[in-house]
Amino acid sequence: MASSLADARERGVLKRVHGTPVPGWVYLAGRIGAAVLLALGSLTLMLVVGVVVYDVQIQWQTMPATAVTVLAAVASFAAVGVAVAGLARSGSVAEAASIATAVLLSWVSGVMGYGDMPTWADRIAQAFPLKPFNDALGEQFDPFATGNGWDPGALAVIGAWTAGAVAVAALTFRWEPVPARRHQIHAGPVQATAGAGSSRTPRVAAEAARRPTRFALLSDQARWATRSSLHDTGWVFFAIAFPLAQYLFNAAVTGDATAGTDVTPPIGLQAATGMIAWGTIVTAMVFMPDAIARARDQEILKRLAGTPLHIGIYFAGRFVSALLLVLATAVLILVAGMLWFDLEVAWDGIALAVGMLGIGTATLAACGLLLASVLPSSKAVTAVGLGLAIPLAFFSDVFVIGVLPEWMSTVGSFFPLKHLASSMAYALDPAGPTVSWAAVAVMTAWLLVTGLLAARLFRRSPRD
Repeated sequence: MASSLADARERGVLKRVHGTPVPGWVYLAGRIGAAVLLALGSLTLMLVVGVVVYDVQIQWQTMPATAVTVLAAVASFAAVGVAVAGLARSGSVAEAASIATAVLLSWVSGVMGYGDMPTWADRIAQAFPLKPFNDALGEQFDPFATGNGWDPGALAVIGAWTAGAVAVAALTFRWEPVPARRHQIHAGPVQATAGAGSSRTPRVAAEAARRPTRFALLSDQARWATRSSLHDTGWVFFAIAFPLAQYLFNAAVTGDATAGTDVTPPIGLQAATGMIAWGTIVTAMVFMPDAIARARDQEILKRLAGTPLHIGIYFAGRFVSALLLVLATAVLILVAGMLWFDLEVAWDGIALAVGMLGIGTATLAACGLLLASVLPSSKAVTAVGLGLAIPLAFFSDVFVIGVLPEWMSTVGSFFPLKHLASSMAYALDPAGPTVSWAAVAVMTAWLLVTGLLAARLFRRSPRD
């Protein structure tokens, strides 16, 4: 809701609504109604799967309370989405803020299956509507619970958030795009060609007329791509902030439970390398190809043929930027673990771990470029990339949420993400760094196959 409304405002759709017979409130009501229908459809699908596959028992005596609780929660979340769209300056900010809040609250509220949360996490979650909603549904579907399932406390919290969100939305929602902030961009010294009346010396003029070297082009492209990535709110959150926050949360919640366990590599190290792998797949397989697909959609790649920047250098600069961001994320996670959670690493395995991270980043980047080659737009690349990354992360156990079923672990072993996380963990194992040649073989195979396919299928021009 937040992302779609903010994006529609940014593209001028909301502004044009005023020039149609459709009243503004009808447009908003239609958006909210669509979100409610999608949420109810998702809930119905999960309920059917639960009943058919996992023998979930529907408690008919609590159905009235369940229906009211679900409708109240969906309405509350939709109102919060409209409020976030009113507060956000752009669609990317609204998307990052809404998804970030939803993900973090899901972990803190125990929705992701951690079980009982620490007292501090439980107190934080109680102030937001997700945990009361989740707890109320749990009681309403509990076959051993008695009563009709009504939870006035949960409904009060949900209702309070609905009222507050409606008030914020009424004060902040805008129909016209937010004026863009003006930034003075320094592109470096401008080199002008010598002409009549120029005061520049012949040597300076010759230097100005000379084409930049390939290394200079690569360096400039990597620097520009990095700056562009750091200005992308969604990229910064999903690729840097979320892996770091998720690792800190995992370590805070499960640290005591894994202390003293005789596991090699240690569980704490596996959690750290798992979140490094998550940051890598988001950066290399989702956001980097999304940026390239956006450049293709805007015909920037097509126009590169008339510039000194070769398309290969453009791709290389993007990859170098992605690798630098991945390394920065890895350093943040490892340093945070060593400072606050007594994480131990083998210092003589750092070079080996960096090598494994380089191979894994190249492999996932090749997979992302293949997606950009076969999908029609940058939005499709982001949607499909995240849609593949999230279930793959669970199959690869990068979140380290427990012992996976054997079949899930087997499926995950066919993909490079699991091997990226495990190879870094073995390289940094305080018992002594080792090389997982099976991991190297799997990642190399994926790199060669997807890289060759991407090179063959990629087009510079957008689809007609």
